[in-house]
Amino acid sequence: MSEIAFEKYKQVVYLLLLDFQFVEELLKIVTASSYEIIRRSVPAHIRFRPSRRDLEKESLGKLIRKYEEVSGNASLASKLKALVGERNFCAHRSFVLTFEEQQNLAFLEHESVRLATLRERSRECVLGLQEEWRMLAKDLHESDRMTAEREAPTSIIEPFPEV
Repeated sequence: MSEIAFEKYKQVVYLLLLDFQFVEELLKIVTASSYEIIRRSVPAHIRFRPSRRDLEKESLGKLIRKYEEVSGNASLASKLKALVGERNFCAHRSFVLTFEEQQNLAFLEHESVRLATLRERSRECVLGLQEEWRMLAKDLHESDRMTAEREAPTSIIEPFPEV
C-alpha cells in the first residue's frame, strides 16, 4: 500500500516540478517580450538595454522581481511570490525522504494532498502567465504590422521627382 502512495507522491512532485519550469520559462518570455515592446516604443536616442539574455540565469525570485518591473498584474506577481519557497522545497528537498517516510502511508497521503493543493496554485500561475504572453504576443504582432505599414511605399510605382 505504501508503494502506491509513494508513487502518487512522486507523480505530484514531478508535475509540480514541470509547472515550476513552465513558470520560470514563461516569466522569461513575458519579461523579455515586455522589454521588446518598451524598446520599440522609446525614442531612438534613448537606449533600453535589458534583454532575454539578462534573464537566462536568474533565480525564480529575481525573475519575479524583473517581471514586477514590467507587468501591471500585481495579483499574479503576488501569487508567484507565494510559490517561491514551495518551489525551492520541491526542487531541492521533495525527494529527500527517509526510509520511514517512504513507508509511512499517512505521511505520504498527507504530503500528496498538500502538494496537489500547491499544484492548483502553480497551474493558476502557469495559466496566468500564458494569458499575459498571449496579450504581449498580440501587441508585438500589432507593432510589427504597424512598422511594416509605416515603412511600405505608398504606391508600387514611385513618381519621378520633378526637375
